[in-house]
Amino acid sequence: MKDQGHKVSKSTHPVFRLLSEEKVSFTARIIGTVFVALSGGLLYLDKLLVYLNFESDVTFGFSNFSNFLWAFTQSIAPIFMLIGIYLKPHKSSFLIAVYCYGLQIFWIFGSNHSENSMDHFFAFGFCIIFVIIVFFIKRLVVILNKRQNQDQEWLFRSDGATFFGQTVPL
Repeated sequence: MKDQGHKVSKSTHPVFRLLSEEKVSFTARIIGTVFVALSGGLLYLDKLLVYLNFESDVTFGFSNFSNFLWAFTQSIAPIFMLIGIYLKPHKSSFLIAVYCYGLQIFWIFGSNHSENSMDHFFAFGFCIIFVIIVFFIKRLVVILNKRQNQDQEWLFRSDGATFFGQTVPL
């Protein structure tokens, strides 16, 4: 009996309710949106700190603080996005993260590893391609679900008399 009471108290804890509910409050959605946007924005924290002339001797083996910070934020940014996803953010906030990640990809594969105005253009195009891909995937899922429903309808006709080729009494 004691274990059942413990289970009930765990499931009523606000954090567990928030993670398991399909609908979340407006405040939780805003916080989730901020987390998703931060997951993209964190990737540029090193550039912001360089602009603000903030430097540190703490490098953890990297050549400089900026490189350390870039590698660190690359590692924690996905965690911020996962936290944000659980809070059911506004879908448009993912475009911020996709734009920032796209910009990072173009910087990494660029020939001179420097900021270029064309990179922003390409990152914007990357966002458009991402939206198109998501649209087609959603459309494919709808088509497959519709086909699955039609197959199930065929297996179990609306009169309820036939199920997998067997007669079933009503």
